[in-house]
Order: sequence, then C-alpha cells, then structure tokens
Amino acid sequence: MEISCNVNKKTKSEILQLAWPSIVEQSLIMMVGLVSTMFVGRLGNAAIAAVGAINSMIFFFQAVFAGLSTGSTVIVARLIGEEDYENAKLAVMQSLIMCLIIFIALTVLGYIFAIPLIHLFFGHISKDVFDNALLYYRIVLIGLPFVIIDIVIGGALRGAGDTKTPMYITAVVNVISFLLNALLVFGVKVNGNYLIPPYGVKGTAMAVTIARVIGGFLQLYILYFAKRVINLSIKDKIRLDFKMMKRIIHVGLPASFEQLVMQGGFLVMQVMVATMGTVAMAVYQIGMNANSIAFMPIFGFTLAATSLVGRSLGAKEYEAAENYARQTNSIAVKVITVIGVCMFIFAKQLAALYSTDPTVIHMGSVVIRIFAVIEPMLAVMNVISGSLRAGGDILYIVLTAFAGLWAFRVLIGFILGKLLNMGVYGIWIGICFDFAVRSCMYWFRFKAGRWKYIKV
Repeated sequence: MEISCNVNKKTKSEILQLAWPSIVEQSLIMMVGLVSTMFVGRLGNAAIAAVGAINSMIFFFQAVFAGLSTGSTVIVARLIGEEDYENAKLAVMQSLIMCLIIFIALTVLGYIFAIPLIHLFFGHISKDVFDNALLYYRIVLIGLPFVIIDIVIGGALRGAGDTKTPMYITAVVNVISFLLNALLVFGVKVNGNYLIPPYGVKGTAMAVTIARVIGGFLQLYILYFAKRVINLSIKDKIRLDFKMMKRIIHVGLPASFEQLVMQGGFLVMQVMVATMGTVAMAVYQIGMNANSIAFMPIFGFTLAATSLVGRSLGAKEYEAAENYARQTNSIAVKVITVIGVCMFIFAKQLAALYSTDPTVIHMGSVVIRIFAVIEPMLAVMNVISGSLRAGGDILYIVLTAFAGLWAFRVLIGFILGKLLNMGVYGIWIGICFDFAVRSCMYWFRFKAGRWKYIKV
C-alpha cells in the first residue's frame, strides 16, 4: 500500500511538473485574448462579431498544421521514450518541411479568394461586419506562417517533455500582443493630440500579427541555437526523408482530418449564428471566450497526458501509460469543476468584461452558465482523447469527432437554435450535447485498453 501511494505521488508530481507550464501558457493566451476581445468589444458589436468570425476561419486553416503538430508530438514522444534522439530531430525537420509546403498553397489561395471565402463561410453579413472582417483577415493572414512554425516546434518540444520553453515564448508573444493592442486599438493621446492614431480593428490585427511573427522567430532560434532535448543545426542539410514523413502522416493525417472536421463544425456553427444577427454573434463570441477560460488548465493536462503516455508506450511500459492517463484525468476534472462553479457564480460579471450592451451581457451570462455545468465533461473529453492520440488511436477520435460535432453539436444546435427559435441558447445546448457524448465515447474506448498496443 505504501509503495502504491508513493508511486501515485510520483506520478502526480510528474504530471503537474509537465502541466503547469502549459497551464501558465494558456493562462497568458487567455488573459491577453480576453483583454484583446475587451478592446474590440468597445468598438461595437460589429467589430467583435467580425473578429470572432475571422478567427474561426483562421482556426479552420490551422487545422491541417495542428494535425501535423500532433503527429510530430506523438512520434517525438515515442522516439524519446526509445532514446532515439537522432530520429526525433529528423521528425521535427520533416514536420517543418511539410508544413511550409502546405502553408504556401493555403496563403496564396487565401489572398486570391479573400472576398469569396468570407461570403462563402458567413453568407450575407452586414456591411459593417464584412468590412471589418475583410480588413482583419488580410492582415492576420500575414502572420499565419509564423503560427505554423510555433505550432510544430512547440508540439515537438512538448513531445520531448519540454513544456517550459513554449511557455516562455508564449509569455513574450502575449505581452507584446497586449501592449500593442493597448497602443493601437484606441491610440495614444498626449496633451490632447494623438501620438499614435487609433486604428480600431486594424490595430488589433496588427498587434496579433506582429506578436506572431516575433513568436515564430523565437521558436526558430530555440530550435537552432538553444540547448534543448531536440535541436537542429544550421549546418544540417535540409533533406527529405519520406519514411519519416510517412510515419508522421500516419498519425498526423487523421489528426488533421479530425481538426478539419472540428473546425468545419465550428465554422458551420459560426455561419448559423451569423444568420441570427450581430447581437447573437457577439453573444456566441462571449461563450467561445468562456470556453477558452475552461480550456486553459485542460490544455496543460492534455499535453502532459500525451507526452507521458507517449513516452511510456515508447518504452513499452503499458501499465504506467494507463496510470498516467487516469491520474491526469482525475486531477483535470477536479480543477475544472472548481473553475466551472466560479464561472457559474460570476457569469454576469464575466460577460460584462466583453460588452457594454445590456442585452449582450444578459444573454452572454446565460450562455456562460449553460457551459459551466458541462465543464467536467470537457476535461474528460480532452485528457482522455490526448491519451488515445498518444497511443495512436487517431481514427477512432476522428470518427467520434465527426459524430459528436455533426450529429449533436450542429444538428441539435440547428434544431433548437433555428427550427425551435431558441437562438444562440439552442446553439450552446447543442455544444454541451457534443461534449457529453464524446467524453463518454472516449472513456469507454480508453477502458477497453486496446489503444496501448497500436503501432505508430
């Protein structure tokens, strides 16, 4: 009994050691995102609706790279577990090469078809929302390659067990983003004259893009010049290794498809909300920001689970892998339950941070309370799916993501929100159904145990 207790204490210590930097990282992202949304919210409902809509579209574009990052994270974790550091470095190089090729295609097409894309995704939105959306989109697209670099290199470092370096880089990036938002959105007056003119939505787009460019260069510096578990050298020849690419794609392609399915579902929801008017779009964006607050600690625990489970499976320590997953899930559920209770109690105050419109504040607080009730399910859904990804059980996650998002989130959201005229409330009830169903599906899959023996 004493030995078992000591093992569990050691396991929890390892989990927290890996999780806390990622939690801090997400806290910084959330705080700066919250402040940025507050700035934009003061520009009016059209501005916050436009920024929220374009961010949904950008996240859709990033889905492919997030999948390749997952492939890189899982493969690197396995190789580190096998103590094969040379191939771990090779995996990072191949991930970057693939991402850059895909990026060039997406960016060129994204600029050429900017106006048709916005119309395609969001239909006939009001002129104010459209003008703000197009302005924001054309600027933030410039920063997309640096987001990709950050996603891939950060994912590889986390797979190797280094969660602190991405945290430090995120801290720098988000402080820069915050300061630039504060300076550029409303401008800076000195003695009644503008030292820096107010740029509005253009200002927040510039702030985010400049910060992302700096973040991408910092990640490259760390990869090539800092001493970490995984480093490349500028003397290394850039070479294609199709065998390693195939291995990454084996994990990354289903993960990319999962992300496309998910982000596609998010976009459909955004389009559905766009037909409900500017107020509904603003309320929906408040709900999504509440989601990001909840995701803050879950992200850290999910990454800890993926890294620890992946390394344990690489070393063929199957019981340890399962124990890491269970312990991480247990901690995450307890933490998110506390956050959910606080969000439920202070829902109105939280909504008021994003808007001064009484209608938006009231509706936003209702949406936040709906979401707060389901938060423990969100922890299970993310941590257990992270463990299944580490085991290579990506195809199951893709299928369940499709079922959860389209059969529950989208379909129930459409029935309740549109057909039964519940509006944005119906949309969020559909989202909660999705969380509940997928968390159950992942838990039963995890308990079956076959994920531990999949070859990746």
